[in-house]
Amino acid sequence: MPLSRRPRRVLWRLLAALAPFALVGAVVTAYFFSEPPMPNNTRRLSMAGGLRLLLPQTVNHSDSDGPLYEGHYAPPDAPAPDELLVVSYNLHFGDALDEARRAFETRDPLPAPDFLLLQEVDATETEELAAALGYDYVYFPASVAPDGRDFGNAVLSRWPLSDARKLILPGVHPLSGQQRTATRATARVGERDVLLYSTHIEIATAPVALRAGQMAAVAEDVPANADAVVIGGDFNVVTGRGARALAELYAAHALDHASQAAGPTLTRLGVRVPADHLFTRGFEVVGTGAAGDMTASDHLPVWARLRWR
Repeated sequence: MPLSRRPRRVLWRLLAALAPFALVGAVVTAYFFSEPPMPNNTRRLSMAGGLRLLLPQTVNHSDSDGPLYEGHYAPPDAPAPDELLVVSYNLHFGDALDEARRAFETRDPLPAPDFLLLQEVDATETEELAAALGYDYVYFPASVAPDGRDFGNAVLSRWPLSDARKLILPGVHPLSGQQRTATRATARVGERDVLLYSTHIEIATAPVALRAGQMAAVAEDVPANADAVVIGGDFNVVTGRGARALAELYAAHALDHASQAAGPTLTRLGVRVPADHLFTRGFEVVGTGAAGDMTASDHLPVWARLRWR
């Protein structure tokens, strides 16, 4: 039986509405999963360039010198402890900042970490958290979130911070144009310097070579003569195999996988994945884990308790 005119109009409108999504899906599938016959990925690059015209592009803060935000709320002359507690946490644009603050004040094993390495935060959220908990901090925005706020990576410390730097990681996402960064700073703990990094690697749908290059860039930035190093961040790793490859890459730079036994930190499509990691040099790992009952973000904070070597 033929369709009446009204149902036909509804059907055509539905098809017209879905057509752009079908086109995007087809191009994405071809871009990421096909093997192009042309050399140097010419075909893939042209596909990505064409698709960028259809998608909104991320506004990035591409200046490696800033903007830099910093504050000083740590008590002066704090004694150097025998052990350090470090936490890395993707705060998902600070959606539940008060809950996160309360957890860092009271929830075992998170109370009073010595270093907080944060991702997906803005300048205001970083300032509020540092002031409430008593930290010095440095923060560099990486990009502009969909709601118009900046977001990036922060380093918070109970000891003075110096030599703040923003590391621009290589490449941008071929579809969104988003860049990724790391925030680096040095904490003076008693008579020792600890080099700290907070980073956020591109999402798992990006080309493997792009993500691997960003991971390597952070490890390669660590000076060979740095005695004490802590790297934390959202590496967007979604498989155990990916976590092992990441650990092997960092081991080649004399960096230990401090959070190896921490477990999953993110759930996607019902699957728990090891997205967030901590790497160190110059420390013995006393304990590590992921705070499994936290709901302040879609990620769980990953932590490690470290003893000086």
